[in-house]
Parts: sequence; structure tokens; C-alpha cells
Amino acid sequence: MNKAIIFEAGGADPVRDRFERKDLTIVVVDHADLLPEVAAGLAREGARLIELCGGVSPRWRPLVSAAVGPEVRVSSVTFGIESLVPAFRYNQAYLDGKSLRAAFIFIEAGADPERDRFDRDFPPQRTTFVPVPDETAAVAVARALVAEGVDLIELYGGFTSKGAAAVIDVVDGRAPVGIGSFTLEATFPAAKTA
Repeated sequence: MNKAIIFEAGGADPVRDRFERKDLTIVVVDHADLLPEVAAGLAREGARLIELCGGVSPRWRPLVSAAVGPEVRVSSVTFGIESLVPAFRYNQAYLDGKSLRAAFIFIEAGADPERDRFDRDFPPQRTTFVPVPDETAAVAVARALVAEGVDLIELYGGFTSKGAAAVIDVVDGRAPVGIGSFTLEATFPAAKTA
């Protein structure tokens, strides 16, 4: 399945700041108002899962879903209760312009986390993108990332609840960990909601 991650970072350009992987496209936007347009373009290119980063409010999910149509699932990264205080601290430091390190771990068949890892700077944040072949590798990568001083971790590309829990456990509160989430209509498109 073709997937996409869209995240927001000041000064980004979605044309310039676009990274292609095997079945994943990562696009960085300067502000949330661009999300529907960028997502619609990704859907036209074949993306069937679009994941919005944790810095994007879930309030954008319905707008992005409307832009991409019913064939594309839209998820956004959210944080569990154990990550709320560290996520708040991260956000405050970001707003204060402090230098921060984030990591996006995503599942990609055949990936080598050491060889395929790459960094991008969007001051005040540096983001490390780490493809992993499976959830077991993600646990080892997350452990290493927090040892390196990464301030926040987000999981993409098909993590199970069990796999996300293993990453949360190994990080042990040293950084907030976010995981993609769906609402009822994304899980069951025919569901009627009140």
C-alpha cells in the first residue's frame, strides 16, 4: 500500500521538502492550511494511507479526509496519557525556539535502520527519519534514539498496538511516543456517526 506522512514545520516547502521512499512519501508543510491540498495531491498519486504528525491537531482529520475522498484512510498521531506531560514540555520548548530532536520511526520492508536513516533540519527542530523492517527493530531503534537524546518519537507505517506498546515501554518516559490513530468512520467507512 502506498502511504504518506505529512508533518508541519516552519519554513518548509512541500515541493522542496518531499522525500520518497519505497512505498512512502514524506511531505513537510509550513502551516496546517496546506494539509488538504497536499493530501489531495498525494491521494491522486496513489497514497491510500495518509498520516498526519503529532504536531497537527486531530481537528484537521475531517478536512483532510474530505479532500482525499473515501478511498484514502487518514490517521493522525496522538499521544497516550504517559506522554502528555513530556509532549507538553516538548511543545513549549519548540515554541520557545529551543533546539529539539524528533524521530519518526516507520515500517518499511527490507529497511536497514543504520543505512537508511536520514536527518532533516527545520529549526529549531532536527528530525531523524528511521525506517525499520519490523516492530522488533523499532524497539531497538527507539532505545538507541532516547540514549542519543531524542526528545520525541512518532511511529508510522502500520504499527500494531502491541508494537507501539513495546516502544513506549522501552522508552520508559524519557521521550513522548505518539502513534497513529483513526476515528470510527476511518475504520468503518460505512459507519453512521451522530
